[in-house]
Amino acid sequence: MAERIQAPLATTLKAQGLFHGEPHNLGICGGLSHPLATEVIMQSDCILAFGASLSKHTTEERAYTKGNRVVQILPDIQENARMDVPSLRLIGDIAGTAQAFTDLLDMAEIPGSGAADGLAERLAAQPAPTAPGTVDMVPALRALNAALPREHVLVADLGRFVTTAWRALPVTRPSDLVYTCHFGAIGCAMGQAIGTATAITDRPTVLVAGDGGFTLSGLSELATAVTQKTDMVILICNDGSYGAEHVQFSNRAMDPSPSMIAQIDFAAAAQTLGLKTVCVSDADSLKTACEAIKTRDAPLLIDLRLDPIKIEM
Repeated sequence: MAERIQAPLATTLKAQGLFHGEPHNLGICGGLSHPLATEVIMQSDCILAFGASLSKHTTEERAYTKGNRVVQILPDIQENARMDVPSLRLIGDIAGTAQAFTDLLDMAEIPGSGAADGLAERLAAQPAPTAPGTVDMVPALRALNAALPREHVLVADLGRFVTTAWRALPVTRPSDLVYTCHFGAIGCAMGQAIGTATAITDRPTVLVAGDGGFTLSGLSELATAVTQKTDMVILICNDGSYGAEHVQFSNRAMDPSPSMIAQIDFAAAAQTLGLKTVCVSDADSLKTACEAIKTRDAPLLIDLRLDPIKIEM
């Protein structure tokens, strides 16, 4: 249907990957949208929401829907206070309703909107700046994602890095995103990643964690990842800080030093436990990490050295 009306596509976080490969896929809709996606969504005059709950996170506290016509299609009546109130709500089969819309548009000979014109080129041209000294997280994760098999499972721990990780390491189907943040606590992902890699053996499991959270529980389980012979790629966003606290100090023009922790050499520690490792601190070591992903035959840990000042919240 989106192709028929020439409209951009987006999903909620947990439906990430549903439109993988579509040229006009904006990615995640809501507070995790990248700047171009936010711009396109804000400029729209009508939003068709198929099966999405329109929660405050998806509508960015209604900033995306205020003043817009919103048509919400749900498979059944789900009255919930978390939902935005659409202009029109339809109850029906999701795929069947989309097909009916398309058939009616064809019958009435209504042309496409042109809303997606030039969007594919703009999406491909999104800037990826680099920072001297340490690697910039966004282009580094994009490069690592390009080296990964297209089909992989993503398990992301909670932390300041996670919103960027969700955007930069997209999955190709909703079931391949393992959401570990229900408790709102860091350090919960390693066990879930090992379980995922043990249960799903036809594609790699990618774990993204921060240095603070991984220190709490991840280090102690590295030996398990090795003994179970898991196909895991572990990415540590190592900025030497507890990021959620660092950004609070910084935003209040306060000294962030209480949030800083000793920068751990995760690559060296993991190597003693039998993992293949790469420490990434510049463009050359990033290329080495990408090659290590492609040639891996055991669990691989990549220690990304980051500047805490340059990480988005």
